[in-house]
Amino acid sequence: MRLRSSRPATVVLLVLPCLTAMAVPLYARAEPRLAGVPFFYWYQFGCLIVTVLCLSVALWLHRETS
Repeated sequence: MRLRSSRPATVVLLVLPCLTAMAVPLYARAEPRLAGVPFFYWYQFGCLIVTVLCLSVALWLHRETS
């Protein structure tokens, strides 16, 4: 299988979720808390949402070029 899409936007959308998850110093803390839940968990949940959005847009862009 060959990756046909080499659009820069698609590459950025695929790399962005990896970079946000690897930025451990940004979210390796308990404060601030939201409704008693440490920041770490809120950041991870936000990363999940960002990943879903990025992958959805990347797939849509890939289908546009195919």
